[in-house]
Amino acid sequence: MNRKLIWAASGLLLVGLVGVAMVMAGPEGGRGAIFIAGDKPVTEDQVRQKLQSDGWSNVQIVRDGQYFEAIGSKEGQTTKVAVNTRNGRLRAVDDDDDDD
Repeated sequence: MNRKLIWAASGLLLVGLVGVAMVMAGPEGGRGAIFIAGDKPVTEDQVRQKLQSDGWSNVQIVRDGQYFEAIGSKEGQTTKVAVNTRNGRLRAVDDDDDDD
């Protein structure tokens, strides 16, 4: 009887841990949308070339930890993106616009 109880408790604990891991990982395993395919490290030049080929102009790129933060204009609007240097995926960027 004790062995069944231990196995049942262990199983519930395992299911709970897997559930917490899935919630913490978020969509796409905690990884953003693909910006530069390959899941390989990317350079500032690759990010600049990709943005310019997508129609961006006046591109300025700054390194912030493991991300390149790029600001530029596209279709008359200034936009900011952050690209993970390790895998070329996008990260959501907080808009510090306090127009409220």
